[in-house]
Amino acid sequence: MIEIRKNNKYEVSTLDGFKPFKGIRRTTKNKVFELHFNDGTTLKCSMDHRFIEDGCEFLAKNLKIGDILSNKIITNIDKQVFGGYLYDLVEVEGGNTYIADGINSHNCDFSTSGNTVIAPELIAYYQDNFIKDPIEKRGFDGNLWIWEQPNYTRSYLVAADVARGDGSDFSGFHVIDVESAEQVAEYRGQLSTKDFGNLLVAVSTEYNDALLVVENANVGWASIQQIIDRGYKNLYYTPKDSGLDSDRFLSRGYDLTDKTDMVAGFTNSSKVRPLTISKMELYIREKSCIIRSKRLLDELFVFIYKNGRPEAASGYHDDLVMSFCQGLWVRDTALRLRQAGIDLSRQAVSHIKSTMSIYKPTTTQTGWKMKTPDGKDEDLNWLV
Repeated sequence: MIEIRKNNKYEVSTLDGFKPFKGIRRTTKNKVFELHFNDGTTLKCSMDHRFIEDGCEFLAKNLKIGDILSNKIITNIDKQVFGGYLYDLVEVEGGNTYIADGINSHNCDFSTSGNTVIAPELIAYYQDNFIKDPIEKRGFDGNLWIWEQPNYTRSYLVAADVARGDGSDFSGFHVIDVESAEQVAEYRGQLSTKDFGNLLVAVSTEYNDALLVVENANVGWASIQQIIDRGYKNLYYTPKDSGLDSDRFLSRGYDLTDKTDMVAGFTNSSKVRPLTISKMELYIREKSCIIRSKRLLDELFVFIYKNGRPEAASGYHDDLVMSFCQGLWVRDTALRLRQAGIDLSRQAVSHIKSTMSIYKPTTTQTGWKMKTPDGKDEDLNWLV
């Protein structure tokens, strides 16, 4: 459980002097780290608490004996069951860092006034119940995380967001079990658009020729073109003039196999974007999906409303969040279009009737004899 108490009175010490902060977050944790230092002090924190040292971030779970934080040497690390509270400051002005017990710490930049898209208590619920380490990390960069190997009795979809691969943004995708809405694999990294397209084809093929959903904005087209060039048959197409409104598209009677009425990829327009985010929020609020990735949960921590628009807080990313949004949306809408296409095909097959009459010979034939052009009978017993 997470509780937040607002603050508009006190300031906190930072490396740049005293700064105001929005509130104090109290979190119930079952497991904490207790760090012991050479000056006799101790510090309790969650295993994912972030410390800042020489401009770099360090997670508590990655620290080891002998590491130095703010000129203090770690002499021991206790991992213990802790049935109590941890306290953290949120939205510290000037970079979300503050000094606690003489150590510079970093907090998550989410608002105490209800500005987070996903309620903090829901994020805590997923953290405590579903997040787990992948069973396998693949790729040259180790950024393809696998929680479940392909089950050939299941159906999957792959939802992807494409970045240039040479900037600060990341390309990412999720593999989602269609029936259970469970995240079974995830990638987040920096690849060229061509290499990312090849990776999408490889993973989608491995997961039972999964429905491949790639956002087609900007550089997304480069990856989509690579997917088309590779001949992948289960690429998602968006109806041209109906957006993602499946009811409207079906009511017009379009041929779902005719790609001239569709555009390759997922069109995440300004009208569609808030709908997909709302769909994700509904799934999480009703606990209808299963999130396994700590990376995705980290992005959800800082996915906030800025001037009414849902997006990542300054300095953070939402690549995994947006691809997860479109994946959950497609699960409810695109698959309905696909099923409608299957139903139409079955209906067409069921109406196929034979119009061929039973063959009846036009001449009377006796035994194994046949009339020749000159009117004589030719014996055909030699054919038997």
